[in-house]
Amino acid sequence: MNKIFALLVVCSFVQSAKSQEVISLYPSTAPGCLEVPDMEIASKSSKGNGRPFVANVTHPTITVYLPKNRNAIRSSVIICPGGGYSRLSIEDGGYEAAKVFAEAGIAAFVLKYRTWRDSAYTNYKLAPFQDLTQALNIVYANAGKWNIDTTKIGILGFSAGGHLTSMAAVTFQKYKPAFTLLIYPVISFTDSLTSKTSSSRSTLLEGVITDADKRAYSPELHISKHTPPAFIVHATDDKTSLVGNSIAYYNGLLANKVPAQLLIYEKGGHGFAMYNKEEDKYWFPDALKWLIQNGFYKQ
Repeated sequence: MNKIFALLVVCSFVQSAKSQEVISLYPSTAPGCLEVPDMEIASKSSKGNGRPFVANVTHPTITVYLPKNRNAIRSSVIICPGGGYSRLSIEDGGYEAAKVFAEAGIAAFVLKYRTWRDSAYTNYKLAPFQDLTQALNIVYANAGKWNIDTTKIGILGFSAGGHLTSMAAVTFQKYKPAFTLLIYPVISFTDSLTSKTSSSRSTLLEGVITDADKRAYSPELHISKHTPPAFIVHATDDKTSLVGNSIAYYNGLLANKVPAQLLIYEKGGHGFAMYNKEEDKYWFPDALKWLIQNGFYKQ
């Protein structure tokens, strides 16, 4: 299965669409944004695998990746990259993932949500959630145009994008995601499950960390029978997002009889995106199988 999937990944990069539609989330200044100049930057991380990232995002967008068979009614996923809310690993945890989903026949939308920037917001902790809500609104509004089944719209989140995704899963308002895919997610903002090397909590809350916010922004504490099903991936040796995050969320889903699958690798660390090189494993085939079993995807 992994060899077949490796070929699929290579093909997806070679055969990716010539151009993708990029849609601004808001017609003018995003809600809660101050009138500041666009200072978005693209660079590469000086740590780990040197993955590309963008920072200082104040003009959020979604990038559309549609399958080749555009006549079929299809499932879809909104992808939320990680980056600790200070930046976005937009390539491996965004565009590359979207190509793989599109090759499999699932429409994918990469969300470039707002990242923290000094003196750019009235209240930053609301901004990423507003952006994901608006992305859901746009996907639902264009479902007919993109031949999307509105009962099969899910959200995929990597790392801090997993926190954003799981928060949406327990606080949905107008639109409820059909499913979530959580890859080495930051889930909890409680002290016991927050790694000393993780900046997601302090960045999102802008350094003002109250007990009330710790609880409010810990989605594992707010799971109910209405929470969407989840497929979760984590590595035991992850020092940035402790594996206990995924275990706590999974246990909460089970306690509420919500369908869930938890895939735990012994090794892999943090930030492996679609491929865990430490164990030579792609998680996507397992996720696809789970989506099929739960009726969210049809081959």
